[in-house]
Amino acid sequence: MNSGGGRPYLILGVLTTVTMLTMYVEAMVIPSLPHIESALSATNEQAAWILSIYLVVGAAVAPLFGKLGDIHGKKRLYIASLSIYTIAVLLAGFSPNVYFLIGIRAVQGIGFSLFPLSLAIITDIFPKEMVATAQGIISAMVAIGMTVGMIAGAYIEEYMGWRAMFHIGFVLAASLLVLAWLVLKNIKPIEKEGIDYVSTALLASGTALVLIYLTETPYKGWFSAEQAAFLLSGIAMFFAFVAYAGRSRNPLISLSILKRRNVMVANLAGLFSGVSMFSLFLGVIYYAEEVPPYGLGLSVISAALTLLPATLAMIFIAPLVGSATTGLGPKPVLFYGSIVSAVGFWLLAFERSSPTLLVIDSFIAGVGVVSLMIPIVNMIAVSMPAENVAVGLGFNTMVRYLGSSIGPVLAATFMTTYKYYAIYSLKLPGATMFTEAGPIAFRYIFLTALAFSLITAFISAFTLNYIPKKKG
Repeated sequence: MNSGGGRPYLILGVLTTVTMLTMYVEAMVIPSLPHIESALSATNEQAAWILSIYLVVGAAVAPLFGKLGDIHGKKRLYIASLSIYTIAVLLAGFSPNVYFLIGIRAVQGIGFSLFPLSLAIITDIFPKEMVATAQGIISAMVAIGMTVGMIAGAYIEEYMGWRAMFHIGFVLAASLLVLAWLVLKNIKPIEKEGIDYVSTALLASGTALVLIYLTETPYKGWFSAEQAAFLLSGIAMFFAFVAYAGRSRNPLISLSILKRRNVMVANLAGLFSGVSMFSLFLGVIYYAEEVPPYGLGLSVISAALTLLPATLAMIFIAPLVGSATTGLGPKPVLFYGSIVSAVGFWLLAFERSSPTLLVIDSFIAGVGVVSLMIPIVNMIAVSMPAENVAVGLGFNTMVRYLGSSIGPVLAATFMTTYKYYAIYSLKLPGATMFTEAGPIAFRYIFLTALAFSLITAFISAFTLNYIPKKKG
């Protein structure tokens, strides 16, 4: 293993901070969407695209940027991705209209590749027995960054305005860009090869079309003609990718590698656990903010704070899960994470009547979710050929966020389908009556997440277990 110039822990610190920053920037937009929508005269659907376009573009390009990292060097691609992301964050704060903001957020999506590139760099610079722990620390930053971002975003928007969120994010990103340039070391690629742009285009197009379908579902339904066109076209692109990659000498990622048992298990587990992860975040936040008696009636900031204990605990839990993955292998850890998250979602479905219970339930489910992420990424890093680690992690990231995109759609569907009438009075003559998502909607959200956790537990049984051994 290359020691990264004798500074592996310094490099880990930079990669961890950048991962937290990117998730922080994305999450802080969420509480400000209503104000952005009003300021830019946008529709609800356009406001949704302000969030979704980052994911659509990011998931589509993650495998390509991973492949480019394998070929041209991971530091070079990491710096390029972070540079583009930093400039896009700056420009987002100057958006004159919603179309410009959506477009520049699409460019920000290139920063999505920073996460799999970080995991690949860790694989290069740490000895095998430390890789899982280091990857666990980076993975924990996803949840921590999201929670801190929602809290900070609510404060910044309230006191400084939504544009300040992006400007502050730019200052932080620019500082980390300089630090990454100074700290990261060039590690010579094992083998240079060309990129098959046909297979790349087929995979990226299929991913983007399916994600567009999922983004538009809350507004246009599951089965409208327009929606069916997006879904069927996306599925057709995936089939075309499989057919083409089976004949190509050098596809973006080899089907023979994807068919390896642990690679297949990791990708399937990533897909299903992705649904559970975002169901946790959105279900808890929506329920906490919903008006009583259907929810807890908390403010945006207080709602985000209900997730804070769980996410902060991940700072300590993630390294322990990484150590367990190293000592026991990924199979028992993946099963453990699935069962713990299932227990947490069961409690959220039936025992969430107070902020304290919501915090405890979220903590249990959060421990389970982070315990899933770490063995999944470690299985990819260990199972892929050394020259394909970054593209393999990029592909896994794409698959996991396909699953993550399903979570919000299911949540929106349940909340739209199971509504109740609420009556709100200002202690003045008359009252206002309106519909709100009822208790059964949130119960179904959490029970669905529980079901996906149990599916992940079943998939974990097919893992080929291994225990990394120390060198020497």
